[in-house]
Amino acid sequence: MKNTITLTITLLFSLLLMLSTPTLASESENKLQIHVHYQQASDSWLIQYKLPKAVERVSFARQSNFDRTQHYQITQPDLKWQQEGGVLSITAANGKKFTSFSLTFDSFYGFILKDYSQNVQYSDGSVLFYTNHLSLSEKVTAQSEAIFDGTRFYFYSPKTDIVFLGKRYKHKASWDLVGDGTYIYFGTITPIENDNMIAVVDPALPKWVWQNTQTYFPKLFDYYAKKLDQPLNFKPVVFFNYAHLADDFANYEGGTLAGLVQLSVNGKRWQNKDSERFNQLFHFLAHEAAHFWNGQMYAVEDHGHAWLHEGGADAFANFAMLEFGFIDAKQWLQKFEESANQCLLNKEQTALNESAKLQRYKNYYSCGAVMALASHYQVQATNPSLSLFDIWRHLFAQSKAYSYNQSDYFNVLNGLIGNDRLAKVLGRFSDQRVEDNLSEIETWFEGSVLKGAVSTDYPSFYHQHWGKEIIIELMRTHCSRISLSYYDDYIKTYPIENCKVFDHDMEIQFVDGVDLLKNGGSAYQAFKAKCQRGGVVNFADRAKQPVAQIRCLDQVGALTPYMKLTTE
Repeated sequence: MKNTITLTITLLFSLLLMLSTPTLASESENKLQIHVHYQQASDSWLIQYKLPKAVERVSFARQSNFDRTQHYQITQPDLKWQQEGGVLSITAANGKKFTSFSLTFDSFYGFILKDYSQNVQYSDGSVLFYTNHLSLSEKVTAQSEAIFDGTRFYFYSPKTDIVFLGKRYKHKASWDLVGDGTYIYFGTITPIENDNMIAVVDPALPKWVWQNTQTYFPKLFDYYAKKLDQPLNFKPVVFFNYAHLADDFANYEGGTLAGLVQLSVNGKRWQNKDSERFNQLFHFLAHEAAHFWNGQMYAVEDHGHAWLHEGGADAFANFAMLEFGFIDAKQWLQKFEESANQCLLNKEQTALNESAKLQRYKNYYSCGAVMALASHYQVQATNPSLSLFDIWRHLFAQSKAYSYNQSDYFNVLNGLIGNDRLAKVLGRFSDQRVEDNLSEIETWFEGSVLKGAVSTDYPSFYHQHWGKEIIIELMRTHCSRISLSYYDDYIKTYPIENCKVFDHDMEIQFVDGVDLLKNGGSAYQAFKAKCQRGGVVNFADRAKQPVAQIRCLDQVGALTPYMKLTTE
């Protein structure tokens, strides 16, 4: 009954808006119109699509990494969902053509792998909405005629302001879709504007976090602009929210779109000032800010070579942390060392450009950062006054269409070094199968002051990796699925359907008495020995209370060698 009442109110509310809002057909007679109605009281949405011509089917343009059919409801009974391969469509069940349809759904705040969250919630109940999960393809098939020319969004919210792309509107607004879309803010928080940015900041965000962000964000933009000889040609918008205030953990997430940064911090541990935690947050901010240059003002042409902009952004962030004193030179090198070993742990023997197909997206960040470091050291070996930023400065200066590719990068690298040796080995690593990643990476630094060598002096992230690997391996063999998250000091598992040993939530910190995340290397070695004889593994929570006993079903591989980076 509750759903029926909500839907009835939604449709009545929509009808009133349609009657009271002037039509704009003369402005957009061949555009797809998407009318987005937000109802704050129920935190729900009504989406009305108006097509310029009658069709039998429409298809969603974005292959979003969540199931729309489980979250969206089609209001017309004569329309239905249709999935063909990776394309989701809405079709007429009776074969008749249609010119409009509507969807309803509640806000969805769930994490979406390698995609933008549909909704992001602020502590006061205001919300962000990502536009492009709603966008449709202009053509039903590659061979068919276009059914519309461009998309215009109309936003309505009678109880809130609407903020996007640096502008604030009262209750309604419109916007023509461009590129990957944008986030729209629905709420009553007054944006903060200064010379460097426009920000919508959660009122519950701990003051120390926002004060540090306000201090370093402008400095960060100035630093990149000077190093790259390219000032930003727009004022970025920052959407900064705080969620899960009562939950005992701390993490952060977010991303960039054209002209904006979306940043979330989560968990009550942010309420206590912690310099190390802010260091991690600053690195994230610095990485995302780098994309204003290497992903927005200038765009990579082939996303199979995403190591260029993702690894480049990670490297930029490391340089920025050193510049502003968040880390010293030793810690700076350790951050790149971590990237090198994350690359070794996760890439395997496949070509780096295959990572997206294999859903190993993080390889672009970790391997790419080490490729950037090798570029930096080899350029410096030729001319000590140069750095990684000079490669990108030349790359941008030579770009004729505000874009670049791997060959462009290598051409600049060859010119600054004076030979193509590094470009050839980096290109091989990017585009071809490599049997021995560690030996391959070591060759990148030949002739420079940096060296790589195998070590057993394992840092904390290496222990964390192998601690998580114990649970991942058991989930893989018992359930053929993996469902977990990890925090500062424990791992949380989630129920997996039709898998008895992981059929409920668990918080795990210890395996056979050993701390999973602090001593994961040792824990994994003991786990490997047990698996050789099919033994049982004992898990305990943060209070050292038993939570599960799980048998190892298969033998597991050895630890991946750890590579230490040192300067001569």
